[in-house]
Amino acid sequence: MLTLESRVRLAPGTRLQQDTVRQRWVLQGPERLLVLDEIAQLIIERSDNQTVGALCAALASEFDAPLQTIQADVLSLLTSMNEKGFLRYE
Repeated sequence: MLTLESRVRLAPGTRLQQDTVRQRWVLQGPERLLVLDEIAQLIIERSDNQTVGALCAALASEFDAPLQTIQADVLSLLTSMNEKGFLRYE
């Protein structure tokens, strides 16, 4: 189960890539593609080498948003990406 102490990384064969033709960011994996909005892109870019909890704290501070709301949203997003095979966590 993904927790605030977890560290996430892209699944093997998955990469964050900018689709320059359509001007959008995507996660591209083996035989699948996930279009990211600005917030999802930001979370993926910043999730490397830190815990989910540290990422949430930084985002809450940067956007002056309630920490509990950020934690719930980030955990939900990362769990969904993991279930779709784009992320792994430890």
